Amino acid sequence: MVEIKFRQEHSGDEYQMTHPKAARVLKDIEAWAQGNSFSSVTFWQDEQDPHKLWVQLGDDRLNYWIHDSTFTEGKHETVEMQMDYARGAQRRSAAGYEKFDK
Repeated sequence: MVEIKFRQEHSGDEYQMTHPKAARVLKDIEAWAQGNSFSSVTFWQDEQDPHKLWVQLGDDRLNYWIHDSTFTEGKHETVEMQMDYARGAQRRSAAGYEKFDK
């Protein structure tokens, strides 16, 4: 089972994504994470722009964010692509290329 969390960046507090349209998106993220061998996915709400949710795959917090409208507008058809981009950011970081992603 994949653990999906939402946290506030400034405090680290966890919160729930309760928007009714988010359920389908969360199921798609869970399926994506299972298929890509991630046991946890965390979304960190940016302190200065609360619409930015920074992605963390497993222990790797990435220089990649997803707009909260993905969840609030139920954009399930694009979330797999966005998670693939996040995984790409993770691979660039592991290879030492994160300094070029700023």
